[in-house]
Amino acid sequence: MNYSIEVDHDYKIIRYRHTGSIEKEEIGKAWEDLLSKNEFTNLNYNLLSDYRNSTFNLNVEDVDLICDFLLTLKHILKDKKQSLILDDPISTAMSLIFEGEVNEKIGFKVKVFSTENAALKWLLK
Repeated sequence: MNYSIEVDHDYKIIRYRHTGSIEKEEIGKAWEDLLSKNEFTNLNYNLLSDYRNSTFNLNVEDVDLICDFLLTLKHILKDKKQSLILDDPISTAMSLIFEGEVNEKIGFKVKVFSTENAALKWLLK
């Protein structure tokens, strides 16, 4: 697994970084790790997900499966924010589909960015 998760207490965010080819199983494992963090589940820390230098090895049906899984977490994710930082065009397109789905179905405020500065600025507003 090519990911790391760090808690940033100063900004009250969880920093999640993933590199390389990303499989749906790895996303599931990362979410298990995120859900084990009290800061994420109970202290309302938001999520900064950095996918630069990576590509999603997913199809549109996988995005639907991920959204269905996150729907079961609506009680945790509603009104929470997640910034996604991407530099791969296909992964960005997949993330825009994800963004629309979770915003509408869950109330999970997800937004796609190309720079960390912009992602962090929106997340901390």
